[in-house]
Amino acid sequence: MTLPLGLNWSRPGATFDLSDRRQRARCYEVTLREGIADDLLRSVDGALLVDLWGELVLPREVRAAWQPVIDGIHQ
Repeated sequence: MTLPLGLNWSRPGATFDLSDRRQRARCYEVTLREGIADDLLRSVDGALLVDLWGELVLPREVRAAWQPVIDGIHQ
């Protein structure tokens, strides 16, 4: 997957192999930090996000905003 420049401005044109766990995590980190709703819907698979959640390196504010969603899935 190649993310749009507005998301991946620090590495324009970089591609992510979503079948590779580490690359998928990096892609999700970028998308969660930089994306808008449409980007998230296009790029993030909910089940795979939950699977990676504990490994993602995210700013505190982003993690806090998403944590209720993750917690709701685990109930």
